[in-house]
Amino acid sequence: MDFDKLKDKLLKDNKKLVENLTVIFLIGLILLIGASALSKPRPSNNNDNKELVLAQKESSSEDYAQKLEKDLKNILSKIEGVGNVEVLITLNSDEEVVAAMDVVESSTTTNEKDSSGGIRETIQTESNNKVVTSQDTSGQDAPIVLKRIMPEIRGVIVVADGAKDPRLRYELSSAVQTALGIPAYKVKVISSK
Repeated sequence: MDFDKLKDKLLKDNKKLVENLTVIFLIGLILLIGASALSKPRPSNNNDNKELVLAQKESSSEDYAQKLEKDLKNILSKIEGVGNVEVLITLNSDEEVVAAMDVVESSTTTNEKDSSGGIRETIQTESNNKVVTSQDTSGQDAPIVLKRIMPEIRGVIVVADGAKDPRLRYELSSAVQTALGIPAYKVKVISSK
């Protein structure tokens, strides 16, 4: 077989092979671009999420106070001679949420000796804190909550029909202090009209 004929045959076959590989590569590239465009999550408006979190935070504190008020009203109304009871609870702050943190700390110590024989030690410390998140059902990243600290009670007002009687006023105040674990100066019991 002649060397030139063999060379021409291989070049023709290689051109066809290169063309086929190029077509396959382009088809694969188009499929990858199409798949990545379809699988990207839709961008969300972070302002809407922040407003939602604030609204949930405010409502959870209000719900907490309302639940305490309802429970206190229910139990205080069962005390003999009290009559109708209304309870108001005020809170110092909102609920505090403690999120899980990923803490990475590193420390580097460098010892240097100068020309006069002195030794200098340099310690460099670096700390990196990051909130640990997981995806919620809507696909948004949400922090992993370790605990929720309920707000501190600022004060309680109890208005009762039978609060004209000093003994009953003391009993109501004592019951509120015990139920909520707060000192006497945060509780005010008043007789209703």
